[in-house]
Amino acid sequence: MNNIKLVRVDFRLIHGQVITKWRNIISATEIIIVDDKLSKDPFLADIYVMAAPPGVDVHVMAEEQFINASQEGYFNSNKSNVLVLFKSIGNVRHLMSRDIVFKEVQVGGLGGGVNRRSVVNGISIDDQDLQDLKFIQSQGTAVYFQVTPEEVKLTLDKAITRLEG
Repeated sequence: MNNIKLVRVDFRLIHGQVITKWRNIISATEIIIVDDKLSKDPFLADIYVMAAPPGVDVHVMAEEQFINASQEGYFNSNKSNVLVLFKSIGNVRHLMSRDIVFKEVQVGGLGGGVNRRSVVNGISIDDQDLQDLKFIQSQGTAVYFQVTPEEVKLTLDKAITRLEG
């Protein structure tokens, strides 16, 4: 999966920071949103496609489609720099439990709520998220929190120390 330049968890998916900052840093020419529910809603999926700047292809894939594309070598054979977006940590874990392995996973935006603890400004997780992140890391994937490129990466291990301290 050499063409995947960034795997990001952000409940907002495509929004200003993703497009203007992260896209430019990795020179993304393709954005893949992996989300079963969104893949079944053509109207909402089209809104995300239209939110992309000119010259960037956006594809909304169900998890199974992403797995098939990976197994068929799509992310090794095309010429694109790919940004993969997930709405939740659980979605990433589910794919990784099916033998999809990412080098790194960036957690970039998860809102607050009941039983959620703030890791950094703009990112809150609950106990299930934490267990999922530990699983992802146990597969050899580097996990870190970073909302914008200007911020310093916070590794999962350092975040755990903060949360438990």
